[in-house]
Amino acid sequence: MADGTIIANMTDALAISSNIIESANSEVVYISPPSTLVLASQFSLTERTKVFIQKGGRVRGITDFSYPYIETMRELLDLGKDVRHLSHYQGVFMLVGDRQKNISSMSIDVDSLSIDTPLVALWSEDLTHAEYLMSIFETAWEQAIPAAQRIEELLKEESPQG
Repeated sequence: MADGTIIANMTDALAISSNIIESANSEVVYISPPSTLVLASQFSLTERTKVFIQKGGRVRGITDFSYPYIETMRELLDLGKDVRHLSHYQGVFMLVGDRQKNISSMSIDVDSLSIDTPLVALWSEDLTHAEYLMSIFETAWEQAIPAAQRIEELLKEESPQG
């Protein structure tokens, strides 16, 4: 079992994610529901990510987004994030900095996600756990499509219902 700390609320998960981004040197990867990305933006994680990228860091992310999130995805792409879409996302959140520091949830209720949403997540610096999360990420990354391609698909649909 990985050594770490159990996190029980979204506020702490966002604060830890911010710390991981700030302390990373080369790469941050994540899998996240799009609603978490909106919350992250409200808590200045987008700004911290922008600074990280400007310093030469690489950010890759995976999400499952629909029409209402097109503008959010465009903003992330404009920052320099490499974002992909993976259909049938199941509501797990994970973020790994420099293949070591990480946070991962067991499950997030994406339908009622807010800053007050309870969750169960593990915050860890355990290398074995980080390697496990990275293997999940890389597998999902290979199956995902670029966000720009997904945006084009959504815009071609007749109805913006997503």
